[in-house]
Amino acid sequence: MTPPDAACLKAVAAFNALSEREGWDQHCDSALAFDHSDFPRMLAIWQEQAAGKPMPARSSMTPRALKDFLPRVAINERTSVDPPRFTWRLMGTHVAQVLGERTGKFIDEDAPPRQVARWNASLDMVLRAARPLRFAGRVLVNGKTYLNSELLFMPLADDTGQPRFILGFGRYGFDWPNPRSRAALASA
Repeated sequence: MTPPDAACLKAVAAFNALSEREGWDQHCDSALAFDHSDFPRMLAIWQEQAAGKPMPARSSMTPRALKDFLPRVAINERTSVDPPRFTWRLMGTHVAQVLGERTGKFIDEDAPPRQVARWNASLDMVLRAARPLRFAGRVLVNGKTYLNSELLFMPLADDTGQPRFILGFGRYGFDWPNPRSRAALASA
């Protein structure tokens, strides 16, 4: 995977500054410095399905391709650009246990405004960057603020090749990602 370009790095820095100002408790890492071995495996599936294109099509990310990861995945679709608005198209069982079942709902339907702003900003940035990004932070919904998250958001193309979907993969737990990653996030 090619390193992030200057525009991506600038967008990540702007997101992290906004997150700090707004109290979103989430940081973006364009270097993809993962704490758990499942993340590189998931990223490898995304790269394999892309087959040399900038990103895979949503239709190529089949249940068969994702079978080992289905409980921990979610797929969002951007339904408008300005302002960005997203729906939940698919939510794995583990994701639903943490965030609440939201399949078929718009992100802004039943989440607190702070969470809606965070989700919209992170999902929109992944589509604009047209590359996978790592996020680490705290869960802000469903009474689960005691949980931390490590997330990999990967863009997916629609049938015309345009970035429109985001495949998310996540792990949730009580511990913050390790200090090596926290230092990487601080320098991002």
